Amino acid sequence: MSSILNEFINKNDALKLKLLSTLLENKQTTFELRDLTNQFKVSDYLIRESLDSLNNDISVLFGFNWIELKRGIIYQTMTLTRYHLYQLSRYFFELSPIKLLLEQRLISGKMPNYNYMESEYGWNTSYFFIQKNTLSTLIDLDSPEAVISAAFVIFNHYDTTPAFDHYIKTASQEVKQFLISQGYINAHGADKKRLLISIFLNELTHNQKICSPIVQQEDQHIHVDDKIPNAISQHLAIPEDNFVLSHLLSALNIFDLLEVSAPIAFTDYAQPILERLSTIIMPKLREHILSCTPQDAEKISQAAARYCLKFTTNNQWALISQENISTQYFQDIYPSIYYSVETMFPAINSPEEIIPATYLNAFILNIISIIFYYIDITKIDNITIIVNFAGSPFTNHMIEAMLKDHISHASVKFITEWSSEEGDIYLSDTPSDRIATPQVIWKKPPTISDWQALAELIIRLKKK
Repeated sequence: MSSILNEFINKNDALKLKLLSTLLENKQTTFELRDLTNQFKVSDYLIRESLDSLNNDISVLFGFNWIELKRGIIYQTMTLTRYHLYQLSRYFFELSPIKLLLEQRLISGKMPNYNYMESEYGWNTSYFFIQKNTLSTLIDLDSPEAVISAAFVIFNHYDTTPAFDHYIKTASQEVKQFLISQGYINAHGADKKRLLISIFLNELTHNQKICSPIVQQEDQHIHVDDKIPNAISQHLAIPEDNFVLSHLLSALNIFDLLEVSAPIAFTDYAQPILERLSTIIMPKLREHILSCTPQDAEKISQAAARYCLKFTTNNQWALISQENISTQYFQDIYPSIYYSVETMFPAINSPEEIIPATYLNAFILNIISIIFYYIDITKIDNITIIVNFAGSPFTNHMIEAMLKDHISHASVKFITEWSSEEGDIYLSDTPSDRIATPQVIWKKPPTISDWQALAELIIRLKKK
């Protein structure tokens, strides 16, 4: 979880989440309390209090006790998963004072004063200004664009929705359906798209004075001739022109929520950037991914350039939700694709940085997802395994079925009719002098270490 997003959970609850995450990452069923005290560099008392409070939270949410603490030893009585950690984070977010303050800012279009927070929620003046100052350091509350994108990232991260007025909820549903009917978005992930639409329409409705100068400038990425239906614009008292829809679609595009085939054009600001990026990306694809046809390369380069365009926004919140991403799987299983994409990164960032270096893994992952969309990846970095067991034909069939279930996703195919020239790996219960390729011999049903050894061999051959 991003450190900024962590700020929306109070310190005591954040410590409880860190404790739970630490214990989940360890396969032990018992832990020494002093080890946690040393690791977190806090007092023994605070660790005990946090574990006890966490145990109570788990009991309230899930109906069971998680741990018992006896003589400095923590015993886990139930096994928790990432699902429980996620539900706890949502629970703590709902209790967060700055979440409440941000929600009030969204709903009314302005920050509430301390008199309102005192009468409605019992906040004293000092507490109000502490929370307000904390929120102000995280989000530029005077910038509609910052508020829209920050609120979307925060509420989407915790899978919750601000308590908007009924007319905003109704309008956002109607706009969502309009965008689907026009081919701008699809119905997949509709709640996520509706959340961003709701926040956008709400901010525009409540802060027209400061939004209007921004919306009337076509310096965003996307241009369309369509308009939000007049009935909705009149109901919300927002401008009846194409600039509103252009800015809404730009926001959806920044968060990768637009349909690939959306009927959009790019502005004079964006088009030169797209053309430059496309000319950089296409030769990299053709050079490294041999099965990529010219038509595929053109489609991928255009889609990848459009993805990179989002980084030209100055909005930090557009990037924050995709930190801490591992790309090791793709380095191992599809090295040609991985290294092709990795070599694009410095070329795209020359002569000036477009994509922050800290965002490299997220960039690689998203470009790989675009490549997967357009080409048949089973033809890339593929490995052939000869399956030849001495038992009946049923044995070979069983082994092949097991292999397909476990590793066919890794561009691996299997053959049982073979010659000495075929295959990258020979898998059998009997060694063969006729085979020059690496041999894997399973005399008995494979153990975990046997599977691991086979996987490591596949990775080595792919990287060759």
